[in-house]
Amino acid sequence: MNFLESFKIAFSSIWNHKVRALLTMLGIIIGVAAVITIVAIGQGAQTQMTDELFAVDKNVIELYYEYEPTEEEMMNGDYAYENPELNSADLETLEAVPGVKAAIGTNTGWGMLVRNDKTGEMNITGVGPEYFSAQSIEVLEGRPINARDNEGMNRVVMIDKVAREMFFKEDENPIGEIIDLDDNPYKVIGVYKSPIPEQYQWSESGEMLMPRAVISMMFGSYEIESLSVIAESPESIGETGRLAAETLTESKELEQGQFTTYDMSEIEDEIGQVILIMTLFIGSIAGISLLVGGIGVMNIMLVSVTERTREIGLRKALGATRGKILFQFLIESITLTSLGGLIGIGLASAGTGLITLLSPINAMVSPIVVLIGVGFSAFIGIIFGILPANKASKLSPIDALRYE
Repeated sequence: MNFLESFKIAFSSIWNHKVRALLTMLGIIIGVAAVITIVAIGQGAQTQMTDELFAVDKNVIELYYEYEPTEEEMMNGDYAYENPELNSADLETLEAVPGVKAAIGTNTGWGMLVRNDKTGEMNITGVGPEYFSAQSIEVLEGRPINARDNEGMNRVVMIDKVAREMFFKEDENPIGEIIDLDDNPYKVIGVYKSPIPEQYQWSESGEMLMPRAVISMMFGSYEIESLSVIAESPESIGETGRLAAETLTESKELEQGQFTTYDMSEIEDEIGQVILIMTLFIGSIAGISLLVGGIGVMNIMLVSVTERTREIGLRKALGATRGKILFQFLIESITLTSLGGLIGIGLASAGTGLITLLSPINAMVSPIVVLIGVGFSAFIGIIFGILPANKASKLSPIDALRYE
């Protein structure tokens, strides 16, 4: 009996007991469908989260000051320091570093925006003209903040799309309007689309951009509190960041401490690791149904051996070896679980398609996961089919033929 004939007999046996076979496969179907769906949702969620959080540019490298206390300060455990003061000249220094595409300096503030009968607490970011090109900020209305706004400390602001919808009517032109921010008048010069998705914004009222020199004056902060550079390519992030940090440290002539880097790719990797662990944990729970399904397959194959005892005896009497009998029942077990796996994959594909349609998550069924699902189903067929197949192969031809 060749391999093809073994499969034909296996399919014939399954077809003759359709309901029983379907109920037997149910555990495999549910297990495979659950595991593939959970992995697809996990991959989709990871892709969506990283795309939203790092949509602007994955080549961003954050630079921050790391103070190095003296031995005496460390022994006393009492030391205080201030971050070096940064300005526009430091941005020019960084932009001259090989591999740096752009340097961005920002500071921040908070303020209560009041217009007519509406109020809202605003997250304000102080920026310079380099911010818009480096961060690919889309200006929807008006103009962006320019160098003259910073140099002249012009009381101008840009509001994002969320703030525009909250404080202005749809048919109302916000450009040129005077708004009240912490009892100070500011002129709206533009509306922009924030690079941060609405669900990740700190304030429900939206966000605001202002010349960083104005924020420094109004809030008494440094002109640049947060500093970052954008590498020309993802492959050069590490080297570019190190070179930028060293250049800035030398430029500021720091005696204690230095500038160092923390690139966003590390955060992306950490998010991926967390989602992977959660996916594996939940997927392993769903995989328990595969174990239960495998036990069901073993049980039904033992029943099949008992039902076909005379058939086994007849085949042995006609010359079938123990190995051929063993192989036949293993093929039937593998066929049963593989069919269950394929049906589970079909259900998972339909389920992920429905999830993608009804939710913001783009659940992705990976071909590798599908192959693993089919392979694992066949593996379960082998593992849980060995005992029944071994029992069938050990039957004595005489005892089998005399079995009633």
